[in-house]
Amino acid sequence: MQMSSVKTVIHPVWAISLVVIGTSILLTFLSRDPDLPAWITGAILGVACAAWFCLPSKIKSNHLPLSLVLGVGLIVRLIYFSSDPIREIDYYRYLWDAGAVQAGLNPFAVAPTEAILGLVDKNWQTLVVESGGVAERINYGHLATIYPPVAQAAFWIAHQIDPWGLTGLRVVFLLAELAGVGLLILLLKELGRSPSWVAIYWWNPLVAKELINSAHMDALLLPALVGAVVLAMRSRPILSALALGLAVGVKIWPLVLAPILIWQGRMRVWMSAGIMLFLITLLMAIPIILGRLDNQSGLVAYAGGWERNHALFGLIRDGLGWIADEMGSYRADPGRLTRLMIVVGLGLTAISLGWRIRDKAAIPTAALIVASALFLLSPTGYPWYYVWVLPFLCAVPVRGLLLLGVVLPFYYLRFDMDQWGYVDVFDQWIVWLEFGPVFALLAFDFFARRSR
Repeated sequence: MQMSSVKTVIHPVWAISLVVIGTSILLTFLSRDPDLPAWITGAILGVACAAWFCLPSKIKSNHLPLSLVLGVGLIVRLIYFSSDPIREIDYYRYLWDAGAVQAGLNPFAVAPTEAILGLVDKNWQTLVVESGGVAERINYGHLATIYPPVAQAAFWIAHQIDPWGLTGLRVVFLLAELAGVGLLILLLKELGRSPSWVAIYWWNPLVAKELINSAHMDALLLPALVGAVVLAMRSRPILSALALGLAVGVKIWPLVLAPILIWQGRMRVWMSAGIMLFLITLLMAIPIILGRLDNQSGLVAYAGGWERNHALFGLIRDGLGWIADEMGSYRADPGRLTRLMIVVGLGLTAISLGWRIRDKAAIPTAALIVASALFLLSPTGYPWYYVWVLPFLCAVPVRGLLLLGVVLPFYYLRFDMDQWGYVDVFDQWIVWLEFGPVFALLAFDFFARRSR
């Protein structure tokens, strides 16, 4: 009877693993075609993620060997090492930044276009020549970099492995993921859950494609973010603040998790942790401040008006715009006001959750609430931002947020609709095919739990 039960569980898990691995093989093959319609990539990832969505119901303690979990995810990523990046070219910016750091230049100070046009000193012009065409391929080359110092350090390490090459980035990002997965296993053990639940992150086809094939730097966030949560659960707020500061050095948004991770214990302890986080954040900000904070700063541009692949943000912004039109004399920018409201709302939510935590096991849930709210309310909902949410789903597998990993591949259709001249249709209507089912399932499960 027991053997039959094991076979019932193992069989679908093997099927899911084959789909995940097969997807990486297929996309690696298709990546050779530069004219491949983007919707095909999205459709393949969508089908693979639908199979992955069935994984939580199949994971049972001791029925899914950790060696299988780790092996499948690693195979998928190693296959992608031989692929060409599909649609995304952000890695050119990473290569440029790494070259600038290697040359002793501040990538926050000069935009690549300025260097190409010879508007800055000769060291930058020399860098353009050394880059071998990288500078000309950078997205939004009129802006200086947005990526904070810890990310810059990782780019520089990748440059030592493979100067001006993609392989170095992939090696560094894979190592970051492996470190993060190791910490996720520790987190699961702290919660008394089977380490097999790490497959929720490690087997996700979308994340594997975005972090290794497309080489997005959000992989660097994983070990620092998960490490901060583990340390907070072990009542080490000062060390948690240190890890959180490193996460802020990759992406600024983890700062909003501070009330959840360091606001615990005696006042002297959490105040020391707060001072630690403040000093690290200040240290990270110095090269950015010494660079530039004008309209050619990537950070200023992103914070001020960047929008892509969002649903709730546009709804709130348009609602505020309608109110502004009705009031007549109201002059505030609805987009900026929406951003301010989201930041304040997330901050208050984090403070409220942090203040109410009594059991350390509630920390991952609180972090998930804030991270997922940020993603769903953000003016930019890129698929690789799912890395912000997915690690916490290993510990708290919320169905609606798992569904997000299935529908995000709709984003690839935007590339084709932009080419066809219908990008506005995608931004106003198709985007709700991504986010609408997620909101519906989250609402259904919420009210179903309340009724019980």
